[in-house]
Amino acid sequence: MSVITSWDNISKNKIEILEHIIGPELQFKNKILLPYGAHWIFFNQDNSYQNLGVDGHPKRGNFFPLLRGYKRMFGGSKLYFKKDIFINDKIKKTMKLETCNRKISSENNLYFFELTINYFREKAIVLKEHQTIVFLKSKNKKKKKKKKEIDLSNLSLIKKKSFNYNNIDLFRYSSLTNNSHRIHYDLDYAKKNEGHKNILVHGPLLATTILNQISMITGKKIKEFSFTSKGPIYVNENAVIKIFVSNIFKSQLVINILKKNSQLVVYAKAELET
Repeated sequence: MSVITSWDNISKNKIEILEHIIGPELQFKNKILLPYGAHWIFFNQDNSYQNLGVDGHPKRGNFFPLLRGYKRMFGGSKLYFKKDIFINDKIKKTMKLETCNRKISSENNLYFFELTINYFREKAIVLKEHQTIVFLKSKNKKKKKKKKEIDLSNLSLIKKKSFNYNNIDLFRYSSLTNNSHRIHYDLDYAKKNEGHKNILVHGPLLATTILNQISMITGKKIKEFSFTSKGPIYVNENAVIKIFVSNIFKSQLVINILKKNSQLVVYAKAELET
């Protein structure tokens, strides 16, 4: 499998723009360390219009296969925080496509692509990421799924936070990350081409929001973090983050993002340094 390599300088001004989107809860008070999740605003791909697909992503057929008629989604990520990243660091990023798994159901055809992404300062790995990109083609209209009960046994709630992101927030995050995926800003495309009822909040923006809530409430370094998208959160849609700590292993957290009627749309876990 091919490896894509890129470099970027960790600049303070980009993080300050992110701070204006997320707010003062972005853990950037010391202005020295890269906040959790802020790595996603760097290493942005730049492509000419001719090299973009109809969805706004780079045309398929090189790194990802063509998969005509499939919608692309950010399925989730697992992060391993190895070393602090500092402002003005020059970081190398390598991205490799590892595996592809196909899943067929009565409703959907799905391809799950697993990427390994490493971030280096000189020769040392400072951050490791396993990212899942999903390509989906729906066969039939989705049936209303029964709401699954969330197992909260042996967990204690330590934080509950309501939030929503508006059109300006999504525009600014798309601009900051050079993300031209049209589901985040083009309402007509999101509805007609991808079947959404509104434009969507970015998966990495949600993950960054969770990470900084964890950092703020615990005051501890995060060792590992995993994030799985269970459904969309739309622009201006109210949602709630709930952070739970394990009653058995105090360094382990479980995080849910819930929408109206307690619908689970994000499931995440974190391991804190002890």
